[in-house]
Amino acid sequence: MNQARRYVSPKREAQAEATREAILAAFADQLSDPERDELSPSDAAQRAGVSVRTVHSHFPNRASQIAALGDWFDRQFYPHGVVVARDADDLPRYFRDMHTKALQHPIARALANATRGVWSEVRQKRRAERLDAIRRAVKEIGAPRRATEDATAMLLSLSGADASWPLHDLYGLPLKRIPNVIAKTVELVVDDLRTLVTELSQ
Repeated sequence: MNQARRYVSPKREAQAEATREAILAAFADQLSDPERDELSPSDAAQRAGVSVRTVHSHFPNRASQIAALGDWFDRQFYPHGVVVARDADDLPRYFRDMHTKALQHPIARALANATRGVWSEVRQKRRAERLDAIRRAVKEIGAPRRATEDATAMLLSLSGADASWPLHDLYGLPLKRIPNVIAKTVELVVDDLRTLVTELSQ
């Protein structure tokens, strides 16, 4: 029995992708309000110029919306991809790259203040692998547990735009200098751990 071959229309696929991107941009616009706790498919449909049914056909539930938004933000902030930290030596490079790219996107400022609700979930989803890489890199230095925990907490607190924007907004540091300042801070934390390991081994 012959199976009917599915006809693939490049034009139709391009239109579907454009619709999907418009919906995600509309969802992202909702998250630019730090007080917003939930996503609204109906608001997204109106802004994207499509039906609510179309929104649900692309993103049938909250979990799919959050996962897709995580990918969307990464493509906006980091169009060439994210290279996670390989080891402790690579941590300053990672922090410099992340903050340089994040500070170039206008929505990063609004999202830096959004610490609850759906944006918090999107943020956790998209950053999980990167934060795990930071934890591993610090642990591999081999410092005592308490020092490792302290350093890890400090570096994780510096890993998002909520660490970089206040340096500009509250303390007047020029945007172009912020990534290097954060990278230097990371370098100092790593060096301090390594010094501690050396002292304990003597």
